[in-house]
Amino acid sequence: MWGREMRAGLCFVLGALLIGQGFREWKRTHERSLAELVRELESEDARARPTQPADSMPAAAAPPRRAPPEVPVGRIDPNRASVAELIRLPGIGPSLAGRIVADRDQNGAFASPEALLRVRGIGPRTLERIRGFLSFPGPGGGDSLTGF
Repeated sequence: MWGREMRAGLCFVLGALLIGQGFREWKRTHERSLAELVRELESEDARARPTQPADSMPAAAAPPRRAPPEVPVGRIDPNRASVAELIRLPGIGPSLAGRIVADRDQNGAFASPEALLRVRGIGPRTLERIRGFLSFPGPGGGDSLTGF
């Protein structure tokens, strides 16, 4: 009458229904103890937390703050900057900074910000992100970190 697959499917459906019913019954019988546990934990948390002024936002509701990335003070000359200085640019990690230095050593100085596009890993979006932090002074020397 029914094939092997049909019987296996029927057993699966019946098993899922029994498991669901068992979970529903467990939840019904343990709902009260779960609510008491939550209430107890909340009261312990309220006792441990110092009182706050009414106008301040509770610490639990405050969004987590990320430390701002360390950005350079002044502008960086990519033709003289070290890997450590280039890492300070937004979106530039250690490997990309190393590729910038290696490309500069192999192919010469960068004449403009657009010349950085020749480095693998720097695209138009990355270039726009770091453009405001770059400086391309003349060949007169100076430090890699220049003033605005």
